Amino acid sequence: MERFANKNVFLTGAASGIGKATARRLANEGAKLIIADVNQKLLEETSKELKDSILETYTLDISNLSDVAKIFEEIKSKFKSLQALVNVAGILRFDHSRDVEPKDWQKILDVNLTGTFFMCRYALPLIIESNGSIVNVSSSAALGSHAWTAAYSASKGGISAFSKTLAVEYGVQGVNVNCVCPASIETNMSTQTPLPSNIDKRLLKKIMPVDGVNRTPEDIASAIVFLASEDAVHINGIDLRVDGGLLT
Repeated sequence: MERFANKNVFLTGAASGIGKATARRLANEGAKLIIADVNQKLLEETSKELKDSILETYTLDISNLSDVAKIFEEIKSKFKSLQALVNVAGILRFDHSRDVEPKDWQKILDVNLTGTFFMCRYALPLIIESNGSIVNVSSSAALGSHAWTAAYSASKGGISAFSKTLAVEYGVQGVNVNCVCPASIETNMSTQTPLPSNIDKRLLKKIMPVDGVNRTPEDIASAIVFLASEDAVHINGIDLRVDGGLLT
């Protein structure tokens, strides 16, 4: 199945985890990929693995407005069209909410929320022209209560709300904007980000149910690619929970 044959897709966070799994899935379905990540070394590994599907590779901090604007000018000039934007890039840290440092709060919002806004802002003219789609990776933390994620939850809640605004505003122009909200996914970010000290262990199951159902990044990639495809043409403005029933 090649749902993305002759389609250009811009994917952030492509160096690892859900982003890399999504890049593989899109490549397998015929997409021509523009990939970006802040981690140059790991991004180059993705690029080499998927070389036949790669249009361009950018080392990019999505919270840097001037860099994002410059890249989209280049994309418009070189590739002329963009059929889908997938925003996976994001950062996470755990803190007791009373201990969150303002600089850490700001950094998480800058990357997760403002960076996603920048990407959508500059992609929209191309996406509108192609009647394309945007998929933003939010989180179950946007929909339910997760301990120790004050800044992260705020950023992901913002992504979900912002995405609904785009869905309503540009849906009448043929654009679909949706969110995928993962949980219980085994990635380096979710499993290796240190928890704060002196936690109440009863709250751990709200984040990663150690005795429940945990899945791989590939399981999220399949949901992302579905929402980015024409199979989801009549789906707009949703938060698709892919969490193994964690919030049920």
